[in-house]
Amino acid sequence: MSVNPWVVAPETVRVDLEWTGPDGEVRPIWLQLKRELSTGEQRRMMRGLTSVTQEVARVRGADAPPATAKLEWAEYSFARMETYIVDWSLAHDPEPSHRLAPKRASYEALHQSLFGVIDDAVDEHEKAVAEAGKAPAAAPKPSTTSP
Repeated sequence: MSVNPWVVAPETVRVDLEWTGPDGEVRPIWLQLKRELSTGEQRRMMRGLTSVTQEVARVRGADAPPATAKLEWAEYSFARMETYIVDWSLAHDPEPSHRLAPKRASYEALHQSLFGVIDDAVDEHEKAVAEAGKAPAAAPKPSTTSP
């Protein structure tokens, strides 16, 4: 079966982390993160942007000033986790009553320091994905002139 070139392949990457709990115990955790987001996932995640301070044209000229947006960080960080995290070790805890599904209610219930560890890891992953997307295309774009 071939991969559809028109849509984002559902690939993930595992990120291993450690968190020191309030009892001083170091606990390993892992996240399974989407390698790439689809257009719909990216736009749903961007709902954390509460307002744009300058109108942004769909096609911008080279002389247009950059647009800025206000970011509601709390909403954006939850949206980002909901978008990127496919699975995590907290859903597989040996103690059934300790298991947490990777969803917003679980993210909101976490210790702040654990949330910070996970948020930082997703932030680094998002930056890496963005950098990978800036790689130059392998082939030049075709000319738009007609014979």
